Amino acid sequence: MGNKLRRLRCGHLLTFRKTALLVGVLVVLYNEVLVYYINKTSWKLPPGFSQFREDDQIVRLIIAGDPQIQGYQYEVGGFVGWITRLDSDRYLSKTFHLLLDMVQPDAVIFLGDLEDEGSVASDEEYSDYVQRFYQIFHVPTETKLILLAGDNDIGGEGADVITQEKMLRFEKNFAPLNEVVRVKNVDFIKVNLVTPYQEVPAVPQTQLVSQLSAPVRVLLSHVTLNAARLQTAAKILGSFMPQYAFSAHFHKYERTAFDITRIMKSAGLPYSADLGRKQLVTQEIQVPTCSYRMGTAEIGYIVVTIDQAGEMSSSVVWLPRRYVNLGVYVVYLIMVVLTWLIQQVCLPSKRHHMTGL
Repeated sequence: MGNKLRRLRCGHLLTFRKTALLVGVLVVLYNEVLVYYINKTSWKLPPGFSQFREDDQIVRLIIAGDPQIQGYQYEVGGFVGWITRLDSDRYLSKTFHLLLDMVQPDAVIFLGDLEDEGSVASDEEYSDYVQRFYQIFHVPTETKLILLAGDNDIGGEGADVITQEKMLRFEKNFAPLNEVVRVKNVDFIKVNLVTPYQEVPAVPQTQLVSQLSAPVRVLLSHVTLNAARLQTAAKILGSFMPQYAFSAHFHKYERTAFDITRIMKSAGLPYSADLGRKQLVTQEIQVPTCSYRMGTAEIGYIVVTIDQAGEMSSSVVWLPRRYVNLGVYVVYLIMVVLTWLIQQVCLPSKRHHMTGL
């Protein structure tokens, strides 16, 4: 009888282990591979978008907001922190490169907050940040990479003040804070505006305006002009008169239209009669975060096309909710432990019952 019970117990444990292993493999396969490709089937690209470059004059863009790759000071320490950084980096890289392969953009734009702790990082930590960023978001040499700074990169919110040292460190490792970048028939105007509370930013407006030559102008800033001070927004819009604008910071998708003449009038700034007659309007899109670590359910990128006539089309590419997948791991582990405990309780009871017979 004892040998029979041992064989029965071993058989139950073997079946349990095989089942747990099989289910575990399927869970990992879904969470780490399949979910990304299933999500990809729901991506809707701008109207008329073609994966084949039939018209080389069309400007194709991927625009990202607040990747905020995780650091070391505010993250959990030790092995757990290493795992959380690795998982966040992998999610950013996997989703970005799936989209990059599909869109084959002329330029990729990051609207600031490249790093979560860039403003407070030590030089050693910052060096690691830079290396990880370019590994995660590696782009082909023919694709322009346009990088803006955010408050997490150079400061600007609360007691975390902007300093010359922080700005120089960002420019040395990433890109100038203010510049004009030409892509085909579009001038992209980078403006160093990182928080809603910032006074008129130190933007070399005259210098940047003199560099504008393309028929289409796109303003890029970390913070939306809708949240900026009225005087700041009016001076920026009046100086550059962009047709389109993109911003991030608030981790959400939103569209706004700015009547340039009306804003300048409200701010008490002079404007020409010609500008008043043109009634120029700037269409702005706020870009959601592309990182699941920001705690919002709406995670994604913006895909944009601008044709030769200056007409823009855009769409939001929503990404999988990583916390849901991490929750599946937790549920799986709980079920495995509970099943194992139930077996430990039930098998001895069965043994006593059979011994009594």
